Amino acid sequence: MTIKLDKDLIVYGLDANTRKDAISKIADLYVSAGIVTDKQAYLDAVEYRESEGTTGIGDGIAIPHGKSDVVTRSAVAIAKLKHPVEWASLDDEPVENVFLLTIPEGGDNEHLKILSEIASQLMDDDVREALSKADSVFSLSQIFN
Repeated sequence: MTIKLDKDLIVYGLDANTRKDAISKIADLYVSAGIVTDKQAYLDAVEYRESEGTTGIGDGIAIPHGKSDVVTRSAVAIAKLKHPVEWASLDDEPVENVFLLTIPEGGDNEHLKILSEIASQLMDDDVREALSKADSVFSLSQIFN
């Protein structure tokens, strides 16, 4: 991946009950890291994107993202949820692995590059298998680094 994954933006066993809850808890990582300066404004951007169509791509994976001027740089946070949550995914299955992206306002090209890079990696059966077997922050980080 072009984006260096920061282990502070990877969480294993995130306890969330809904899609919104998962996104909100992952967004806290961005706030702590100084990547998002206004959590609610960022959540509004992610929610707006979700309203345009689901980011649940199937196989238990979702790639929600928000573009906003409260984002200081593009980044990818990864969370493996403790329990799968309903996401209105393309395959109607719940989501267990969430890749939450931050994109600064005006970062359209970068946004599409990151999204296509993640999506193409996630199309690989070996990557999806490794994701399903991941049992720690370390094992999650090893998949993409």
